[in-house]
Amino acid sequence: QHVDTFIAMSEFSRKKHREFGFPRDMEVVNYFLPDIEQDTVAGDNKLPQERPYFLFVGRLEKIKGLDDVIPVFSNYDQADLLIAGDGEYTGTLKTIAGDNPRVKFLGRIAPEELDRLDRHAIALIVPSVCYETFGIILIESFRQGTPVIARRIGPFPEIVARSEGGLLFDSPEDLVDAMQQLQADPAFRDRMAAKARSGFLKNWSEDAVIPRLLEVVHNTATRTGRTDIAGKIEAAV
Repeated sequence: QHVDTFIAMSEFSRKKHREFGFPRDMEVVNYFLPDIEQDTVAGDNKLPQERPYFLFVGRLEKIKGLDDVIPVFSNYDQADLLIAGDGEYTGTLKTIAGDNPRVKFLGRIAPEELDRLDRHAIALIVPSVCYETFGIILIESFRQGTPVIARRIGPFPEIVARSEGGLLFDSPEDLVDAMQQLQADPAFRDRMAAKARSGFLKNWSEDAVIPRLLEVVHNTATRTGRTDIAGKIEAAV
């Protein structure tokens, strides 16, 4: 009762709070990331590997949904699956992969190398099977100009729709269709990559989100009679 304003990271999160009985209204202010130097991106011609690949980044836990992604690459021989991350479920996932040379576990990766992996991937695969409040991994990919293929769950459809920089899947068959779409049609993939990048700038960059955050603070200050705070924001803006 002492909190003036609650903020949700996504419309999905706000909706779920309402469904679960949270009694207060919430403002939606998305997560954001600082932009990257485009000169760095343009000058990065060093491919992480020769074969084309799809990328997964995250903790290796059952809730991250790789169980039904790894088997797809038993029959999909046009590209590899690179898995960046570690966790308690690593052993089980390696057992599922067996001796498939197209599934590669990279372990923990330094941030600059992770950026390169993201930048040169056909797409980032986000197969989580649990609800998340947002999905920062998607906008990290969009920032690099890389499309995503995300499971149709939680806030992912909302993020993909706002950017138009990705595809959604419900089943392994859908996943394969999306992978083939992006890999077999480079022009289509390039258009989606451009939308991913422009979507990041429009929706999830500092320039896009911080003004919205300040607007929420200003409105809260005005509503609660804190004219000093409201005035400072007005002067700064």
